[in-house]
Amino acid sequence: MTTTSTETGHRLGRVGTFVDTRISGLQSRYLNASHRDSVAVAALAQLRRGVGKQPGEVLDILEFTLSPDFVPAPDGGPGPDEHAAHTALTLYALHQQSKSERVHRRGIGLGAALRSLHDGDPGSLPDPLVRRFRMLGTADSYAELTHHLRGAVQLLRSRSASGKPTALDYGLLADQLSWWQRGGRERVQLIWGREFYRTPRRPSTDEQTQA
Repeated sequence: MTTTSTETGHRLGRVGTFVDTRISGLQSRYLNASHRDSVAVAALAQLRRGVGKQPGEVLDILEFTLSPDFVPAPDGGPGPDEHAAHTALTLYALHQQSKSERVHRRGIGLGAALRSLHDGDPGSLPDPLVRRFRMLGTADSYAELTHHLRGAVQLLRSRSASGKPTALDYGLLADQLSWWQRGGRERVQLIWGREFYRTPRRPSTDEQTQA
């Protein structure tokens, strides 16, 4: 299995590596300061049409979302990796729309990205943000999960403590969506929860003095 290391040491799996490679190429061309690539602009517009839809519903985006390494479901429908790649790529396109900063950055998990929208302690997290995060854990189906993910990405796109759109590692997200479908729901929710609720480490008095 092909793997790629993120900046935080997580090794991307098959679908994560595929998504990271696809998005990194599109993102670089879309954000080219000297000349925004019209092909990349059109590709992101096409991918946005696939948000909330099933793999295969939008024929134009299959060239971006399919890989020969992805295994279909036994009934011929989309397999977990095909679902995960479709979801991650279309949500990235939604997130990047009209933004001049990179919104795909390696090593930023979903829980950490949502947590960054509030710079206070975990105990002071605003109720709307906590409710949005908790909705991710209420999904009983993959379709419901992707619906809640769309709301989370729209929140990341519109708000952040710094005033700029908050970035997310879409390769990592794709891997986690594949795990979720393969019976790893609790594992994925625990990872997101640790990122969301952990208290950022603050320097001690001695460290501040030494600095």
